[in-house]
Amino acid sequence: MDKLLRNAIDSIEVGVEDFQSNEGRRALSAVRNVHAGVLLLCKTVLWQHSPDGEGSLIYIKMEPKKRADGKIEWQPNKNKTVDAFDIKARYKLLGLTLDWTKLEELTKHRNTIEHLYLTTPEAVVKEALANALPLINTIMRDQLKTNPEQEFRTECWTFLLNNADIFAEIEKECAATFEKLQWPESEVGFPIEHLSCTNCGSSLIRQQDPDNTTPIEIEFACRACGEDSLDLGEMMEPALASEAAGLAYIAMTDGGEPPIASCYECGQETYLIDVGQCVVCDASAPGECGVCGEAIHVNDYNESYPGLCGYHAHQAERAERD
Repeated sequence: MDKLLRNAIDSIEVGVEDFQSNEGRRALSAVRNVHAGVLLLCKTVLWQHSPDGEGSLIYIKMEPKKRADGKIEWQPNKNKTVDAFDIKARYKLLGLTLDWTKLEELTKHRNTIEHLYLTTPEAVVKEALANALPLINTIMRDQLKTNPEQEFRTECWTFLLNNADIFAEIEKECAATFEKLQWPESEVGFPIEHLSCTNCGSSLIRQQDPDNTTPIEIEFACRACGEDSLDLGEMMEPALASEAAGLAYIAMTDGGEPPIASCYECGQETYLIDVGQCVVCDASAPGECGVCGEAIHVNDYNESYPGLCGYHAHQAERAERD
């Protein structure tokens, strides 16, 4: 277990060194090493809790083996260790908790930088490191009962602390630019925590005009890469999906109505059902059917028959064909 912990610390320290080298091509290496180090810390916890003292919980499979005396016993197959998904499952089994959102964010940055972007803004790497710090702190202090400031080299630990403080301050400044925004009264809130730059993947998103109050007039900009021509729909669609994920799951399992629908006007999944309005193009299905008086649902809306519900619009189409 001690060797596993040492490997974790070494990996994180190498990641910080990669970042401090100021070589752009080592940005991916920085995030990859820090991500690997955090997973190694989690595996160290699993090793500590393994019932056999041999670290069986860090391995994926257990296989039957015949002992010299002919008896069969289960032994871990040591060819493959657990990944992030398995770690989460085994933590739950052990009654251990961790900020899985932070780990998912760190993994997202690792995947985004590795697969999508050839050049990585410095701020995006700093963001990944900022996401790693609370995980490192929780795992080492609370679960391994060790003091990270004593295990890491002083310059590495100081850098992680300072970077997290700076990132938190920029994040706060970005959030402040949305304070005057008048978001509709909906069960789906403004997805500020899920916004990410479509150019570099950073969550450091600000509103260019802090005095703007109207959702459809938001002009986003990224504090990480400087991109200031981000498309409103491309930004809002995935952010709203993440914001409404819990409600969407409840609707799917309980048979209710999903909170978000595809807008008949702009085609984006940005139409809030309970508000009856799209937060990207402001389209709104008119209130009631002129025939039956039923509310016109966005999924039934027919542009050719804007004053009719889906049923009566269909009836009108049939009558025209006949």
